[in-house]
Amino acid sequence: MNRKIKIATASALSMAMILSITACSEEGDPALTTNADYGPLTDYVSTVVDDYKASLAGSFNADIEVKDKIKYLGWWDIDETQGAAVLFKQVYGVPGEGTNIFDYTNVTYNDRYAKLTELVTSGQSPDIFQFEISNFPYTAAKMLFQPIDDVIDFSNSIWDRNREAMEKFKWDQKTYCAITTVNLDDLLFYRRSVVAENNLTDPYDLYRAGTWDWNSFLDMCDKFSDPANGKYCIDGWRVPDKFVSSTGKALIEINSEGKLQNNFYDADIERCMSTVVDTMFKENYRYPRHELNNWSINISEWCKGNILFYCDLSNSIKDTSNIQAGFKREGWEAGDVFMVPIPKDPNSDKYYSAMKNDSWMLCGGAQNTAGFAAWTLCCMATAYDDELARISDEKIMVDYDGYTQEILDFLRELQFDNVLTPVFDFKGGIGTDIVTGVTDDPINALTNHPYLDGLGGGDEHGESATFTTLREQYLGVVQKRIDDLNNGNI
Repeated sequence: MNRKIKIATASALSMAMILSITACSEEGDPALTTNADYGPLTDYVSTVVDDYKASLAGSFNADIEVKDKIKYLGWWDIDETQGAAVLFKQVYGVPGEGTNIFDYTNVTYNDRYAKLTELVTSGQSPDIFQFEISNFPYTAAKMLFQPIDDVIDFSNSIWDRNREAMEKFKWDQKTYCAITTVNLDDLLFYRRSVVAENNLTDPYDLYRAGTWDWNSFLDMCDKFSDPANGKYCIDGWRVPDKFVSSTGKALIEINSEGKLQNNFYDADIERCMSTVVDTMFKENYRYPRHELNNWSINISEWCKGNILFYCDLSNSIKDTSNIQAGFKREGWEAGDVFMVPIPKDPNSDKYYSAMKNDSWMLCGGAQNTAGFAAWTLCCMATAYDDELARISDEKIMVDYDGYTQEILDFLRELQFDNVLTPVFDFKGGIGTDIVTGVTDDPINALTNHPYLDGLGGGDEHGESATFTTLREQYLGVVQKRIDDLNNGNI
């Protein structure tokens, strides 16, 4: 492959797009970068500027002029030396004074939507905000974001590779998400040394053999499990929801008419909950964090080898301090921490997986639509470039412990080789007043109680709650909100 940006056809993802987010910052000004003045990246981007401009020829985005800094409200720091930012500066220059593209307003994670609402309703709207499926389409219905069909020229062929995914995010037939990548979500992380010490088959080998499914996962759990001696099989975030997604179904989806619909009575979802999720609870395979760790996950126990699998985002090797500490202080070998996708449904011939999308949202009332469009296009252009991926791989393996070329290659394989079929679940996007993020809200209770503690909605005989009993308990309030959103009554 030659040294040109493969805007519509390249198969590799720049690891800068998967792994470029710097550490979250709770207060003060964001740190701009972790890899400033990285010469090879800057030098390479300069060779593809003409290709980028040519890709926009004939579109209404061809002659963008960015006069003002892009107002960014966020809880993490944009790396202004990643490929997208370097390309932006070389094509559009640095707007205003100084060296930064962005005018930052930092906010804590928990306050992000309250702050966004405050700024939009007071006429001080930021320009961009990171997309989160966990609060969409409620945020669009509340006009915290605005449609972008007149801002981005989606007739341009550069959007072909993500066009199908963008259709799944249309709300009321309008485009809100210019998807630059369909990105990995949670994976199952494990330590190869722990697997070997317990005489288990490496899950990656099972994956390669085509036998990594619910059955082989539960069989491995059965062999490892020893709750009496503090040995559990899985911990991490959103475990039952990710197994539900492996059926290929979403609890709540946006249908082809741009409306929300619930799939609470889907037979495959019921089967997943009544078999694999119930088994993790009944056999005590999952780490009982409600009993042992004040409802919090326990990554330390996973690091010690007392928990077999840890479910978390694909960048966990880099962004989880406990894992980095394990390599530094405990002397783990590079590559000891590895990952596999959520095991597939044995009734399916595909690996269905919950996926995210990388997309910047144009905030309601934002004025700098040129800056939004230019930044989005630069993100799209640099997301699929093989040479940027190679450069980023080299830098990641220097900057962070634990990474190997095998890991980085496998992440790209999962990302772009049609290994995983994306599932997008909008169960969290019906409003934070209903989906509060705690175990007892009407959405999270459906999957968390049967998985974690068996509480809530149990029958008169004292039996543990099941997905079906909880569904009857919460369906009314969920469906009413869905109807209100679909009918524009929010």
